[in-house]
Amino acid sequence: MYKTIKLQYLFLLFSLQFIYSNEEFRATWVITWDHINSSAPAHINKHNVRQILDKHVDANMNAVIFQIRQSGTAYYNSSYEPWGYYAGYVNPGYDPLEFAIEEAHKRGLELHAWFNVFHTSSTISGSPAAEHPEWICRDQDGHVMNAYRSLSPGLKSVRDYTIDVAMEIVNNYDIDGLHLDYVRWSEHTSTMSGSPVPPVIELQRADGFITQEELNALSQRSGRYLYDYLHPYSAGIPQGYDSWESWWRSSVTEFVQTLHDSIQSVKPHVRLSAAVLGKYNWSGWQAYGTVFQDAALWFNEGYIDQLMPMHYHWTTASGFTGMLTQDCPECWETFLHPGIEEGNLFSVGPGSYILDENGVWDNHPSIINACRNISWVDGFQFFAYRQWDNHNYWTTASNSFFNKKAKIRAQNVLLTIPDQPQLSISYNDSTHVELTITPSASYPWVILYGEKNGEVNIDSEIKQIYFTDTLITYSESIDGLNSTDIIQFAATNANRYWQESELSQKINISKLSIPSTISVGNPSPNPFVNASKVSLTYSTPNYHQYSFSVYSLTGKQIYKYTKSGSPPGIHSVYWNGKNQNGNQVSSGVYFMIFELDKNIFKSKVALIR
Repeated sequence: MYKTIKLQYLFLLFSLQFIYSNEEFRATWVITWDHINSSAPAHINKHNVRQILDKHVDANMNAVIFQIRQSGTAYYNSSYEPWGYYAGYVNPGYDPLEFAIEEAHKRGLELHAWFNVFHTSSTISGSPAAEHPEWICRDQDGHVMNAYRSLSPGLKSVRDYTIDVAMEIVNNYDIDGLHLDYVRWSEHTSTMSGSPVPPVIELQRADGFITQEELNALSQRSGRYLYDYLHPYSAGIPQGYDSWESWWRSSVTEFVQTLHDSIQSVKPHVRLSAAVLGKYNWSGWQAYGTVFQDAALWFNEGYIDQLMPMHYHWTTASGFTGMLTQDCPECWETFLHPGIEEGNLFSVGPGSYILDENGVWDNHPSIINACRNISWVDGFQFFAYRQWDNHNYWTTASNSFFNKKAKIRAQNVLLTIPDQPQLSISYNDSTHVELTITPSASYPWVILYGEKNGEVNIDSEIKQIYFTDTLITYSESIDGLNSTDIIQFAATNANRYWQESELSQKINISKLSIPSTISVGNPSPNPFVNASKVSLTYSTPNYHQYSFSVYSLTGKQIYKYTKSGSPPGIHSVYWNGKNQNGNQVSSGVYFMIFELDKNIFKSKVALIR
């Protein structure tokens, strides 16, 4: 039994050798009730937000999806809508969105403002459902929704109003992304309507969730709330469309496209993303045919900048890879080729709560590793923060599948590349060094890279990510280094699209002294006898390549040796008096040419037989 368990454990370790790329979107969805409590004072709610963000940092995440509009109410200073239920319908004494953005950026995290679109169930005074009851969806018989209310995407007045609400956020807040949820038609039916449910129950229903009973009811089209007061079923298919389905899909797409165009006109770096159903156009509960959400079209046409499906139906690695790329045509890849080729971002959305409910929480690592093997997957967002916190999963993640930090893949936008930052070093004591980064102007993201015993580049390990235009200090311990270890550092500036500058100057740290300049000594011994060898000692502060050549007095090349990737420090090259074929050369005077990183050093040496 012990042997079997041990072999299974070893197999698990082998199968989960984590693939590392330093480009990967990583976030959780943080629901309103996780970040604000109406019974708590402002300083407690603020403390809670800080803890939420600290835990994302602990897990080596780089973003947070922070809910700020829910059921037609706001968790920010809105001139359109009232404060939400979890704020007690009153100003909580601070602006949750403004505070969260500021604290996220302090920690090097992107903040995506999570915006529920057409699901606006609140009827509190000032909410759109209360102020405009005519906007609420209706069934074929004209019955208006009396629970889980949704506004009709088919009404231009609804689309215009919702875009105004969204653009107020874009214009007034320094968000990194606007994240759309419930950007679709409702799945609810009048055949399932019973007694009205309490508002808090409506609030707590997650998008993407559906019971089998509700799924069965979807086949009864007459009960679907897919119409409105200007487009009743009795009036027939709206003019210009060949089916109700095409009108339903077109109305949602028009909203998304118009909102994207609006954002591009004022703050094009704000990434528009959408949480869409996990199945595009297959099975009974799907985006395209059930709630008329054409996510592939949006992705391929660039109406959204990042697609974030809610992949809540799958609990295994094979299930995820099948749904993404292997079970085609019932897979996403079949429908996404144009958007993938354009470089649009696609991130996978595991339902952590589903893994929890099914007792397979430990499938997270294998799911993540399997998805990373798919070249067009750009990262992950997990639903939801609460389950991760219940499992205290933050440190586990940073010790395993998120064991190194990551930046977000750059978007394909033609812009001027930022200027590089400046990097300098000082030694605090014998165990720590301090790096100082001076960012270039107007580019908020700063990425610090480090490479142990190798030359640093933009694919190296990320030591830290900052969002600032002020001086940065970073401390690194050298206490645990071996005497031969060298860590090389460099930094870049990145714009809001994550397009990076050239690397700053490279700085090496080591327990041993590293030369500050290039120098090359004289040949020694000189002259030398043919039974020995002559050495040329040089020092350099950089990883480098060199070429060492020996010529006769007539200019004939006798010997040449090249090497690249050598570390900083003091080194020697040797010549044993033989030619390239290994034959001993005659006595005489020879020229030695040493080329080090484009610096050429010449000397003479005498060989005595």
